[in-house]
Amino acid sequence: MAQEKPVYLIRGDDPSVLSQELTKLTKELVGDGDRSLLIEEITEQDYEDDDGNYSLSPLLNAAQTIPFLTERRIVVGRDLGRFSKSADIQPLLEYLESPLSTNSLILVWEKGPKLQRLGNLPKQLLESVTTFGEIIDGRIGRKTKDWITEQATHSGIHLDRASIDLITEIVGEEVSRVPSLLQTLLSTFGEGSRLGTDDVKPYLGDSGGVPPWELTDSIAKGDPALALKTLARMQGPGGRHQMQIMGFLNSHFSRILRLAGMQLSTPQNAAAELGDKSTFRAKKTLEESRKLGNGRSKKAVIFLSKADLDLRGATGTPPEVTMELLVARLANLYR
Repeated sequence: MAQEKPVYLIRGDDPSVLSQELTKLTKELVGDGDRSLLIEEITEQDYEDDDGNYSLSPLLNAAQTIPFLTERRIVVGRDLGRFSKSADIQPLLEYLESPLSTNSLILVWEKGPKLQRLGNLPKQLLESVTTFGEIIDGRIGRKTKDWITEQATHSGIHLDRASIDLITEIVGEEVSRVPSLLQTLLSTFGEGSRLGTDDVKPYLGDSGGVPPWELTDSIAKGDPALALKTLARMQGPGGRHQMQIMGFLNSHFSRILRLAGMQLSTPQNAAAELGDKSTFRAKKTLEESRKLGNGRSKKAVIFLSKADLDLRGATGTPPEVTMELLVARLANLYR
């Protein structure tokens, strides 16, 4: 059994990754013990009372219950995204100050079935778990390639750089495909195998979707062919609707136009102007506004306005063609 800590917090941006991290952690903590006796799981429906109000009381009651027929007890709190306000988590913070020594509490920051949108993880909770336990960060974001490399290493097979690049390109944002792919490769080639693209390619299947920022990144490279290829992945079968893509592009270029022509010297200034909490996104927006300038930024917004009207039936042009024309025009602005 692994060295237990009083509390663990699992966070991530993909449900399958969260599930994988939870499975791995509980397996380590249970060890050779009886899972049915060791683990109690609390979910969103347990937090809700008869009046439709939500409370952490069921989780805290479970966390403060002494083990029965075992030396240890593991309490898993699922769907914790329901409690994103400081007032909601105060009882939990108080418990973490003096947890039951025989118990380990696993908190999973995720959205339950009844919650429409996952809120921000409270800073106080992060700080408390960092002090008393461990944060397991499963966020992938833009680091898909690094994450795939790490998963391959843990799986027991060795993939060269070209095969990692190929997997990253094909799965796109559908990272949930990666664990099963690696398991298939492991069962086919065996532990310790060193694989290249020719080994991996037959098991990859169809290309998955790509996140919106890959489209804006390819547009910003001034390469219409690359931008159109990315767009095709986004609006392919099972992909995003054209109006969804338009919404993202409108937001992206509106931010650029807002900064274009302003004499902002630092990403911090840009973040303050845009109302961003961090400088990461603001820095990219500032760089693109400098690259396009005021004139071409305005032209981009004009292109977007025309495409929006076309999507709503102004010309009868097929939506896919409207988006292709728009993306090609936007990419050409950067050339």
